[in-house]
Amino acid sequence: MIGPNENINDWEVNLFRSIRDIADIKMQNKAWLGLNPKVVSSYSEIISVLYDDFDFERYIMYYNSLKEKDDCLYQLFLDLDQMINNYKKKITDEQILLDPKWIEITDKAKEVVFLLKK
Repeated sequence: MIGPNENINDWEVNLFRSIRDIADIKMQNKAWLGLNPKVVSSYSEIISVLYDDFDFERYIMYYNSLKEKDDCLYQLFLDLDQMINNYKKKITDEQILLDPKWIEITDKAKEVVFLLKK
């Protein structure tokens, strides 16, 4: 499951930063709507980073394999993954930012971030 050259710590740091970005609706508003020229992002980009760059689903499997794991955090990972996979993307980033379902996803990501800070 984990390659011989993979650094678990780096993987987790990057993955958790990605989840933090999903939790940060204020940053999304600035970056997705072009309100801060120094930060550029979009819905597609943060989802791609989470899944394509840092393989969230594989991390969930890895986390589940740990002997000492926080079952609450594991459940939050599963819930967040399911919510994102079931999300019906809107046409524009502005519509996504106003979508109650997206706001629920950002709230779930905030729960993950909160547990990770402990």
